[in-house]
Amino acid sequence: MKILNVIIGVILILLLVLGGIVFFIFSSEESETQIQSLPPTFAILETNTAGDYGYMVYNYRGTGNITLISYDSPPKRSITIINDSQAIQVSRFAELVEQLQTLEKYGYKVTVSDEPKIGSDIYIIPTGALPSYALFNLQQGTNGTIIYIGAKDLILSSGIKEFSWYDQLSVEQRRKIIVYEGTLDELFEQNQVSLAQDILYNKWMLKSNETYTISGSGIKSSVVPIGSPTYLRLIFDIGDVHGIYDSIQLTKAPKVLVPSPPSIYPWEKSSLQFELSQTSGTAILTIKRDGDVVQTEELRRVTDQNVFIKKLEYSQPGEYTIFVDDNSGTIASGLLHLKDLKINYVNHVGTSYIFLITVDGKPMSSAEVNVWLGNSSIKKKFYVTNGEVVVSADLAKGPNTFNFDVGGRIIPVVVENNQEPVFGIYVTYGLPGLIIVIIVYFGARMTRKPTYRLRFGDSSTYVRQEIRLPTNRALESFKKIRHDMHLSKSPITPHEFTVSLKRYLTNGADVTEGNVEEILNRLVKAGYLETHRDYYQLKGEGNVKQNVLSRIIREKLIESGSSFTEQDNKFILKDSEIGFFGTHFTKKAIIVVDDEAEIKHILGSLSERERASLKIAQINDTLSFVTVDKLSGLL
Repeated sequence: MKILNVIIGVILILLLVLGGIVFFIFSSEESETQIQSLPPTFAILETNTAGDYGYMVYNYRGTGNITLISYDSPPKRSITIINDSQAIQVSRFAELVEQLQTLEKYGYKVTVSDEPKIGSDIYIIPTGALPSYALFNLQQGTNGTIIYIGAKDLILSSGIKEFSWYDQLSVEQRRKIIVYEGTLDELFEQNQVSLAQDILYNKWMLKSNETYTISGSGIKSSVVPIGSPTYLRLIFDIGDVHGIYDSIQLTKAPKVLVPSPPSIYPWEKSSLQFELSQTSGTAILTIKRDGDVVQTEELRRVTDQNVFIKKLEYSQPGEYTIFVDDNSGTIASGLLHLKDLKINYVNHVGTSYIFLITVDGKPMSSAEVNVWLGNSSIKKKFYVTNGEVVVSADLAKGPNTFNFDVGGRIIPVVVENNQEPVFGIYVTYGLPGLIIVIIVYFGARMTRKPTYRLRFGDSSTYVRQEIRLPTNRALESFKKIRHDMHLSKSPITPHEFTVSLKRYLTNGADVTEGNVEEILNRLVKAGYLETHRDYYQLKGEGNVKQNVLSRIIREKLIESGSSFTEQDNKFILKDSEIGFFGTHFTKKAIIVVDDEAEIKHILGSLSERERASLKIAQINDTLSFVTVDKLSGLL
């Protein structure tokens, strides 16, 4: 009986312990669930300008996107959709209303009206022909913004009449109307325009914008280039929380402070040199990060002229706003950006290990990095494409440290390897395991159908291997790199093709450069590719010369920091349009040619009358020719 009581007692104790453990686990999970299920939140803490930038500091919790936009006049958020009984092809009017009502979650007010009047809001007029009252309001200098869907040469006045009303508007009047040519039904059928998105961004008056991805919780700053005066709009989408914050009018400080360099990594230094002529009382230097003061220094009272030199050195990534104030207020301001570099292990395929390198949350652009394992002294150079770098390595089982040398900083990334190396398979499974590996290896080699020879190998050795590259694999690699680099159907360079071969065929090992050129040239001769200026595209993808020049133009615009859109085979800037001869231009035309000989050829193909018209346009500075190599000088 005593033994039975002991056994029962032990069982009861075990049940109590087990129950406690289960309770702890479930309470922990519940607690964790409660923490994870906290609703997303967002709040603006500070809005101001710093040098040539506007910024907003905000407190957030959740995952989503933040878009900061600058304008030179206040954006609108009240929409009136005109329902006109005389409108042409508006069978999808209800769809238009439904699409625009999605803006209400951001704080827009959307109404439908059949009243023939224009106020100071945004007015959507999907009538196909412009109502006469709308034209009258435009001519009288309306404060409203008209978004019109229809033709530029039709007017609605006791029926439809042909009248080129748009050509007669002044430049200022045209700023008040945004035209989507065609009818409402055609617009929906083409599915090329999102009116809701354009209105959310007030796209017709947008000066610059930046989009940021956020995750987790904390306080962060977003910045965007500005003019003067400026207005800022911040759009946030965090989970199911959406909204807009519009600033009041902001102005720049009288003096702009520009650190040198203005953007650095946390392990780098910058310097600030500025001059003050005269101050009202003692000048004070204040530097903030995400709204918090990280440095403050009393300068001095300046009565004539003083130069100040400051070293800027900080360890935390983010936006550092710099202000110099005196008794009159802020007399100078600027911005220092500390880049946030992160390297994350993504996956592996065989002995190829894929890492993602991001700067400020965005994939690092094309770059080269040195990588080595552990304490090894053997470093290899790898190419980063759209943030991805593929490193070929034979790892030991367990934790392995990849050392990345990026921008002069060594960043270790630990990768846990659970794979057995080939020798380990032999040790574990003996001769049968090794035989299986050998059969698979040689079986794979024997099934290949060679077309082109491809040499590749490590940079520290001679040729490591030779494989035969089938035509379909070569073309597949060609297409993949364009997809990876978001190039659509743009031509690519031999270097970019090499990156694709390294990524998808050689496990990151280097490829012999001359051999790559040979493969591309043989594909050209075989009729698979076309080439111009050492760029290559697939046969049948349009005019190869024009496509190559378009890519070069696009890259030069991006390098120069120019804001542009692409439409109708041309690049539209604020005051001009860049395109090719024969393109229809609506602003100052910059016609890009391959070389000087092409200009002579164009002029020689024109009649006397056409040459005279061209000359007049050049004299009036409404048209100019430029070779693609000299385009950067105009931007």
